[in-house]
Amino acid sequence: MNSLERRLQVGLVASLCIIIFIFWWAVTLSSRLLTESFVFSKLAEDARSVVSVLEFAPPPEPPIRLGRFRLDPAYDAPASGHYFVVQTADGQLLSRSAWEQFFDVPHLAPAQKQLRSGRGMAGEPLLFWNGGFSRHGHEFTVMVAEDLSPIRAKLLVFQWFSAIVALVLLVALLSVQRLIVKRSVDKLDAIRHDMRRLEHGQAVALSEDVPAEVLPLVREFNRLLRRYDQRLRQSRNAVGNLAHSLKGPLNLLLRSTRSPGIGTQEQAAIGQNAEAIRQLLESELKRARLAGRGTVGQRFAVDAELPALIGLLEQVYSDKQVRVSYSIGPGVELVHDRQDMLELIGNLLDNAVKWCRSVVIINLRNASGILIEVEDDGPGCSEDELSKLTGRGIRIDESVAGHGLGLSIVKDIVDTYEGRLELSSSARLGGLRASVHLPARSRSDGA
Repeated sequence: MNSLERRLQVGLVASLCIIIFIFWWAVTLSSRLLTESFVFSKLAEDARSVVSVLEFAPPPEPPIRLGRFRLDPAYDAPASGHYFVVQTADGQLLSRSAWEQFFDVPHLAPAQKQLRSGRGMAGEPLLFWNGGFSRHGHEFTVMVAEDLSPIRAKLLVFQWFSAIVALVLLVALLSVQRLIVKRSVDKLDAIRHDMRRLEHGQAVALSEDVPAEVLPLVREFNRLLRRYDQRLRQSRNAVGNLAHSLKGPLNLLLRSTRSPGIGTQEQAAIGQNAEAIRQLLESELKRARLAGRGTVGQRFAVDAELPALIGLLEQVYSDKQVRVSYSIGPGVELVHDRQDMLELIGNLLDNAVKWCRSVVIINLRNASGILIEVEDDGPGCSEDELSKLTGRGIRIDESVAGHGLGLSIVKDIVDTYEGRLELSSSARLGGLRASVHLPARSRSDGA
């Protein structure tokens, strides 16, 4: 059962059925208990009425008898379902209706009461009220009983009626809850609509006006969309850098070809500029290989991918005897986009390997975020060159000595994650030292 709506419907139907059944059972039980309580109250009143008309006579008259006041006529009708018995130490006084019954009347002390249920001679259900009394120096027990068969027949009708009402109520509630669930699930259609708008280029993100249960999913999807947008801007910047770098050499080539006669000097110029174009294209191809084919939004696995990245660079620069060593601090985890981290670390290592003599060191450790340090033993840069490299918007061609397009791309990625890029001289190796600090979580990753 993969349908969320169906799961909700089944769960709510089962819950409502249980609740309605409990409600019906509670109603029927309450009605029975209230009825019995009412009958017991009525029997107590009848017992007091019987006591009020009792008369005591001296021997040889019967010790106890009813006075001239009459009781409920039901007690005079045979098998009427209403009975009373007065039990004294000398004998019993029975109502006319109780002549065909046999009742075991317990002896109770004055003011003592007893309520119980039982069966009559024909098996009919009876309720008994027993009470002890004392009057004119005589102690006696009065038992009053009533047949519950007519009442229970009416209770059965009431139970069926309440069952029908409960069933109608259940159907109504199921209809209402089905409508509520359907309307709640229909709110997800807004996401589907936004997806269609994204597909047709009519929106740049999903609306976050969605139920709280799917809001984290929408925010994560929007985070991936922002990554796509950042990737597109980075690609455009890279293309712009390449076009800007190729513009000068191509112009020189065009001027050289307009010369009436191309001599040795012109040929050298053409060859030099063509080589510069080739080097720039090779540099862009290296970056493409470093970025790999990872899925957008995938995380960068440091332990697995850093050695592979170093091995790839050693293959690219196989003509140099370069030793690249690395160290990863405890608990280091790059929770940033894999392709961004491949491009960032790849460009740092590419610059370092390209300009080093033989040694490159890269360290990753936790420092209120992630600190990435890359050092090489190359010629390094002067203070003036370092200030230019770190300037905003500066683009320096890679074909000249120093660090150029690669570091500008690194700076773009670092700025995307609201990080910090610092360039300085390496005190350990004497070359360039590039330090990148990435915060643990940036605003671009979403709340």
